[in-house]
Amino acid sequence: MGRIGTRLFEWRGPLHRIAAILLVGASLAHIAYLAFTARGGEFLGEIAPRREDLTDALAVLQYNLRLTDTRPQFGRFSYVEKCEYWALVWGTLLMSLTGPILWFEETFIGPLNKLGWDVARTIHFYEAWLATLAILVWHTYYAIFNPDVYPMNLAWLTGTISEAEMAKEHPLELAEIRRRRAEEQARAAEAERRALEK
Repeated sequence: MGRIGTRLFEWRGPLHRIAAILLVGASLAHIAYLAFTARGGEFLGEIAPRREDLTDALAVLQYNLRLTDTRPQFGRFSYVEKCEYWALVWGTLLMSLTGPILWFEETFIGPLNKLGWDVARTIHFYEAWLATLAILVWHTYYAIFNPDVYPMNLAWLTGTISEAEMAKEHPLELAEIRRRRAEEQARAAEAERRALEK
């Protein structure tokens, strides 16, 4: 191993632990957002798995196999987006539970014994591989190589999608936004009419 390789090996542990602290910190901030903000509570309600997600997955399979011409319609989150979110939650939970066991080996080896420590290490190792492959294969396909968004879904840069993209990918949410906007305009027009009558 050359000098650069030795230096990288020395920095591997500290960088890994810094990344772990950032991951746990971001996770705690996200939990606080979900628990203590109205938008977070709304998000949690919309990202929660529902029975319709199973029927949506079957409908997409039928559509892709050309058994039907009707493209399934989604609200704010499709079953794919929900699966990706909850896989992230599950993976983060596993890494956050097993990581400290590996980091503070001398503290945990007593109560867990060697077998418990080995189980934690195995879970941590394979979850890391699973997360890496999920990002490289699943997420990269849906965000870049999916024919519906190719050459790339720019929402990760802009934080928005166009109305045309929304009509195609999330038509039920678009219909809800339009309905709410029409109600707000009607209320504003009614308030203006009443103000003029006075």
